[in-house]
Amino acid sequence: MEQQNLIPLPSLTERDRRYKNVRERMAREGLDVLLLPANHSRWEQMMADSRYLSGIGGFATEVFTVFPAEGDPTAYVFNRAGWWKQAQNWTADVRDGRNRWAQNAIEKLNELGFKKGRIGISGLAGLVRAPEGIISYSTVEAIRQAFPDGEIVNATVLMQEARALKSDEEIAFLQRSMDIIEEMIRTMKESARPGVREKDLYAEMIHTMLRHDGELPTLFFLGTGPQATQSTFVPTTRVIQDGDRVVNEIEAKVGGYAAQAVCPMVVGRAKDNYEEMVDLSAACFHAILQQMRPGVTFGTLFDTYQKTVQENGKDMYRWSHPMMHSRGLGDDAPALMGDKDLERLAHRQLEKGMAFILKPRVRHASGKGSASIGDTVVVEQNGARRLGRREMKLMVAE
Repeated sequence: MEQQNLIPLPSLTERDRRYKNVRERMAREGLDVLLLPANHSRWEQMMADSRYLSGIGGFATEVFTVFPAEGDPTAYVFNRAGWWKQAQNWTADVRDGRNRWAQNAIEKLNELGFKKGRIGISGLAGLVRAPEGIISYSTVEAIRQAFPDGEIVNATVLMQEARALKSDEEIAFLQRSMDIIEEMIRTMKESARPGVREKDLYAEMIHTMLRHDGELPTLFFLGTGPQATQSTFVPTTRVIQDGDRVVNEIEAKVGGYAAQAVCPMVVGRAKDNYEEMVDLSAACFHAILQQMRPGVTFGTLFDTYQKTVQENGKDMYRWSHPMMHSRGLGDDAPALMGDKDLERLAHRQLEKGMAFILKPRVRHASGKGSASIGDTVVVEQNGARRLGRREMKLMVAE
């Protein structure tokens, strides 16, 4: 069908690996069924669990997945279930749900003959960027009332841990994402000129992403200015000037998988100490990457970060959060975003298959100015590997 391959999908072997892994985790926790909520917030980052097991998602499609301990899962989409049945080969039972998620879940649970047992719901609480959860109270309460002898438990950690270790196929998707990102970076360098509006530069980069089979919605921040240190959420009509910095966080989804790059650039000549800050961030990146391997703790990596800044910062610079966070289908864990994360994860060890955006930020001791450069990295058996190929230094658009 024409719809097939519009949105890339891992193999059925990969699907079966996930099913087996998740069901083993369900058995250990005594779960009879998993409910994986639909959610379109934050560039679909909050719907990664549902897409992980259904294979359905992208371009703002909402999908609520019911995943039993035995038997085939059911995916409810808002509408056009027929299209999704043809567009993917992971889930045969795709139904129009009309966003009546509680009714959908109750319908399927009744079909499964569920009366009592344990219902795991991912996203009840504890996501990296949604600590209070993503599923509505009314949905949970309707399910609770429909099955008074059932026990509802939070399955967020179960799914986060299942998704944390990427397979070879998942890493291949991240590599394809990074290849698109580097095409976008080439476009950025070619298109950023004095007189070009910021939003037009943004548009050229999005055009490159779509032309190379990237997927929307995706997180993509870009900002410009003579003293810019952080990108903006929305591209502006500001006209780029000679000497401007171009700061960014660049993603491009492939089958839902999003690598990320941070590639600072100047139009013309760098001013102040900006290039020096970027170089220090790059030195931190390489020092941390060299330390990354299975068994090394996040605490050790952060110590390397601090030491590198102290030894190379000439007493002018300080470290600053964030250092790194996971990459994958969406709101992935673990993430080292702040002091509380460092306290919680200090003794957590890296494992083969973890993938991160490593982007150490350094700031001027005076508090005026900061810079970051970063790339997606994957933990392998004997070390870690960058997915990007560009040189890790301040980019200059002549």
